[in-house]
Amino acid sequence: MKKVTTVNIGGFCFVVEEDAYIRLDNYLNSFRASISNKQDITEIMEDIEARIAEIFHENLKTNQQVVDMKLVNKVISQLGYPEGKSSSEETYNFQSSEKALKRLFRDLDNSIFGGVCSGLGVYFDLDVIAIRILFLVGLAFGGISFWLYLIMWIVVPKANTIAEKLQMRGMEVNAENISNFSRY
Repeated sequence: MKKVTTVNIGGFCFVVEEDAYIRLDNYLNSFRASISNKQDITEIMEDIEARIAEIFHENLKTNQQVVDMKLVNKVISQLGYPEGKSSSEETYNFQSSEKALKRLFRDLDNSIFGGVCSGLGVYFDLDVIAIRILFLVGLAFGGISFWLYLIMWIVVPKANTIAEKLQMRGMEVNAENISNFSRY
């Protein structure tokens, strides 16, 4: 018989075996300690926990299932350690079956109005100025670009979190990328 505990990870409750909880807690503490920019710790840790919760949800069939050591090791393997650091504990080699897919978001970091043009620029790897010029030319010749911009402003979500900003660039959401992205 194993002890279990209920934990809140990324805003979701999970039942976790005690040994798996200790391993995950040690991982999160070592990750927290490795963050050099102390101003971004809260946001980075929220993104890491959100990604952990997402992986748990993908791998658990029901909410009644218990998170075991195998799943925690899989999560740690997928996320990795920041800046190539490794665990002092035994390492488990799981191959990530995920490919980093680009997602379209509005980029508010480089926006003038709603971030639609800058989001398209990041998504298609194009210069944002060229996209803005295309929208202005479209506005001058018929005005359809105004409606297109307005619809995209409403429909396309904005990239608020570091994880969303990584997805917008087609980068895998892992510990090292989250840590590196927070420095920019």
